[in-house]
Amino acid sequence: MMAPSRFVAPFLLVALVASACGSSVRALEIGEITIDRAALAEWIEDAAGPGAVGVTFDTAVAVSHLDQLVRYEALVDLLAEHGTSATVDDLDSARDRLLAAGLDSEAPGLETLTGWQAALDLTVAAGDGVRSAYEANSDLLGHELCASHILVSLEEDAGVVRRLVESGRDFAGLAGALSQDPGSAGIGGALGCVSIGMFVPEFERAVLGALRAGVTLVGPVPSQFGFHVIRIDEVRRVDPVPFDALGDRVLGAMLHLATLTRPIDLDSRYGTWDPIVGRVVVPAGPVEPGAARPGS
Repeated sequence: MMAPSRFVAPFLLVALVASACGSSVRALEIGEITIDRAALAEWIEDAAGPGAVGVTFDTAVAVSHLDQLVRYEALVDLLAEHGTSATVDDLDSARDRLLAAGLDSEAPGLETLTGWQAALDLTVAAGDGVRSAYEANSDLLGHELCASHILVSLEEDAGVVRRLVESGRDFAGLAGALSQDPGSAGIGGALGCVSIGMFVPEFERAVLGALRAGVTLVGPVPSQFGFHVIRIDEVRRVDPVPFDALGDRVLGAMLHLATLTRPIDLDSRYGTWDPIVGRVVVPAGPVEPGAARPGS
C-alpha cells in the first residue's frame, strides 16, 4: 500500500461564501479562520450543483468537501501565522492558472479556489514564511513510521476490525485472515519502518497524528486503497528533514503540519473533526443545509 506521497492541487468546482456578513453562528473554526453557519450551508448547497437548494445531501458528499475545506484553510492559517499571505499579484497568478486549467471564469467559489491555489503556490515557492512555519513545527515530523495495518474495502468493516483488536484479538492473526493488502497480510500486516514520504498521504497523516497523541491504534483511515486499521509498532525518533533538503516534499510536509497544528472545531451537525486521523467524521444523519440557516 506504499506509494509516493505526491500531491497535485485539485481544481474543485465548489463554492464557499465565508464573509463577515450574515449569520454570526459559528460553524467551523480553523485556527484564526471562522466560517459561519449560513456561509457553510450555502457552500454545501453550491457544491452539490444547480437545483440543490433545500435538498438533503449524502453525508459522504458533504464530508468530502469539508475535508478539503479544512485542509486548505488550515494551510492558509499556518502560513498567515508566519507572516505569509497572498498578495494581489499572487492571487492574479493563481487565478490565471485555474482558468488555464479549465475552470470557468464564472464558476462559483472562484475567489476561494484562487486563494487556496495561491497558498499552494506560496508553499511550493518555499519562502521565508514557509521556512519559519516548517522549522517551528518540524519536530512533529521527526519520526520514522513503524506500523502494521489491516486493509479492508468498507469503513464499516474497518470499524469492526478495530473493535476486535481493542477487545484483545491478535492483530497479526486478523491481518492474515482479513487484510486485502497482499504484500503485508501474510506477515501480520507489518509494513516495517520507513521514512516520511513513503506512505500515501492519508495513511501517513494518521500515523503522525497517532504518534503525536501517544496512541498505538488508529482507524478507520480512508485512502485510495480502502480503509485501514493501523497499529503503531515502534516510536522511532529521527532528526526532521532540514528545510533546504525538502525539495518537492515541502507541500506534503506543510499540509501535514497545517492540520496537526491548527485547532479545528466543527459544528456537530456537519460532523466532527478527528485530530488523530486528520479528517471530518460523518454526522449521525444526512446533512440538510436548509436546516442550518440562522435561527435553526
